[in-house]
Amino acid sequence: MPGTRGSERTTLTVSVVLIAVVLIGGVLYLMRPVVMPIVLAIFLASLARPVQLRLQKFLPSPLALVATVLATGGILIAFPIVFAANLQVVIQKLPAYGPRLAAIVADIEKVLRDAGIDASIMDLSSNKTVDRLVSVATESLQGLASFFTTSVLIIFLLIFVLAEANIIKDKLAIALKPTNHAAVMSSVASMQERIQQYVTTKTLFAALNAGVAGGFTAILGIDFPLLWTLLTFILYFIPTFGTLIATLPPVLLALVQFDTPTIAIVSLIGLIVIFNVLGNVLEPRFMGKTLSLSPLVVFISLMFWGWFFGVVGVVLSVPLTVGIGIICQHIEPLQPIAVLLSDKPRRPGTDEVARGEPTR
Repeated sequence: MPGTRGSERTTLTVSVVLIAVVLIGGVLYLMRPVVMPIVLAIFLASLARPVQLRLQKFLPSPLALVATVLATGGILIAFPIVFAANLQVVIQKLPAYGPRLAAIVADIEKVLRDAGIDASIMDLSSNKTVDRLVSVATESLQGLASFFTTSVLIIFLLIFVLAEANIIKDKLAIALKPTNHAAVMSSVASMQERIQQYVTTKTLFAALNAGVAGGFTAILGIDFPLLWTLLTFILYFIPTFGTLIATLPPVLLALVQFDTPTIAIVSLIGLIVIFNVLGNVLEPRFMGKTLSLSPLVVFISLMFWGWFFGVVGVVLSVPLTVGIGIICQHIEPLQPIAVLLSDKPRRPGTDEVARGEPTR
């Protein structure tokens, strides 16, 4: 029967698409060292493209391209350099916290012994703890050096992507049928608009949170306030857990740095208030319905992209998932996936859904 054949055809199409996605995903996973710089370059290009277009109103196209790449590349390279410089200072100063850390370890061991727990099996040695912290900081420094090398490759890829942005649109117009071309360009425009709004808002609040948190730790006298500022800025892009992770290092350092836990308690309460007011009260007012992903989907995407791309995948987990969701909205057999990714049940296929807005 016609209805049965149509259902079978749809099922077959979905099955073929899913198999293709799994196969392509497996190949991309094996090619992560090559794929990750390309993904980052395309992501940065989507953000830098509006700046390039604005500069083209005042400058020739080649100069606008150079200015855009210099600005984007300068930020990309400067960030790991500044972070590495601060991390180097931390490595040099860590041994100075040994006496205070030894006193804290002794207190913890005493409490554990009083509770009947053998503290020796937990290896609570201040010297070994400092050595571990130095080892972790050194490995992080090496990771930053590796990222610096990758940044150079990303900048070169960024040049080519921005230079061929207009050509790519022309190629799509020629290669695709008029109906397919309109759907593809609509999907690309929707994805770019929503991701740009998300990243712009997220970057603004990341800078605001980082500045306030860094200033707060500086007022309390906690060491390395610039490091906590940079760390907060980076971690703020991680959904759900970013601010929690950013809270712990300065609080733990305050416990070691000062003779009493007062500063640590004040910093803990203050940072929790700062991150909750800015992140949970003010940011949603600006973010609105930009991404409208299910909280469960956000959490799963955080784990998946973190496994796939590492730290970079954790930071880009939401934009990558949103991009997939928008593409699925414009491909009829995959529209059920878009519905599952959204935060509320919506019928696919309407313009409101395509723009990521709630249906009325």
